[in-house]
Amino acid sequence: MAIFRIIASLIVAILPLTGCAFTTGHVDLSYQPMTKVTKVAQPDSPSVNVEVSDKRPNPVVGEKINGFGMKTADIVSNNDIPALLKSAFETELNSRGFTAGRNGNTVHVQLDNFQNQFTLGFASGDATASIGMDVSIVRADGAVPYKQYITAQTKDWIEVAGEDNAQRMLDAALHDAVAKVFNDNAFIDALEKR
Repeated sequence: MAIFRIIASLIVAILPLTGCAFTTGHVDLSYQPMTKVTKVAQPDSPSVNVEVSDKRPNPVVGEKINGFGMKTADIVSNNDIPALLKSAFETELNSRGFTAGRNGNTVHVQLDNFQNQFTLGFASGDATASIGMDVSIVRADGAVPYKQYITAQTKDWIEVAGEDNAQRMLDAALHDAVAKVFNDNAFIDALEKR
């Protein structure tokens, strides 16, 4: 009888983590631009074109899990993630005074990873979103003055292993990754020079 009470207590403790675990989850991802940005582009700074390629093995951005940590359903994005990433870069470039155009520098972004994972604890769990992307600047003459692999990760505790928490962490990871690029002086310097 005591073992039954323990098992029942555990099930009651982990049920809030499950959400609607057996239906595909959908997220509407968004990018929040950086604040307190300084215009750095000069009048003679080259124009910039952004190109994004998606090299992720599949479009799934996370998995729902049940109270025992087993996968129950995928989480997918309603957004075109490469288009969202391209828009994020273009927004930050514009905020810094760079103009869009194809006759100057090209920022190539190769998205390799963008996913949220849930892990369970006793009465709560964690949501951890990570992103990995290769970012390079290619000049009109083919020179590559900047090339870096950028990773970012965000983590927070959760009570429900569902799409709302996945969306919150994925949005934060995207923002963190873009901020890492634009806070890199080498990236800005490479954009300013012809």
